[in-house]
Amino acid sequence: MHRSIRIALLGVLALAVGAAVASAAPKDAKRYGIKGVFREYDAAKNVFKIDVTSNETTNFGGSTAGDKAPSDVEIGKPMELAVNPEGSVLSRTVIKSTQGTGLDNTGTADGFAKAVKLIPSDRSIIFSISKNESAASGAPAYRLNTAFIPLTDAEIQRRIKEFTEGKDGDDPSKKADAPQ
Repeated sequence: MHRSIRIALLGVLALAVGAAVASAAPKDAKRYGIKGVFREYDAAKNVFKIDVTSNETTNFGGSTAGDKAPSDVEIGKPMELAVNPEGSVLSRTVIKSTQGTGLDNTGTADGFAKAVKLIPSDRSIIFSISKNESAASGAPAYRLNTAFIPLTDAEIQRRIKEFTEGKDGDDPSKKADAPQ
């Protein structure tokens, strides 16, 4: 009899766990990774204007930019993103480049504006975005967390050449004063 009670209890437990798993809704992603061409920064409104070129991206300088963006992020369409140019690195919009760390380490609006000037507008860059939870009426639906400027193929080749041959392009082992 004890065995039948244990089996019944296990059955009830299995049903309870199954029901809990079935009713758990999948969580929405907190961040989305997209690619786009930077067009303009409206400092008065704290808004980036971009043209979306892809609604997903696979890497972000060694980490993920986020999941594929929702259907309202349309490829080929202009998009506005809310930015926070000031504050701590945890709360502000960060602009990064593979040639160094963040392009603005000041946490000020002036430092952010200087970093914005370094963003190329002739190629796609990677954006990590999230829903703009504090969006007022008329504000962009998404917030820009990080803009990441990847190296072009030419920049990669230049860096490889600098690393292997020296910054001036000459092979340091072939210089006249190099030890033989």
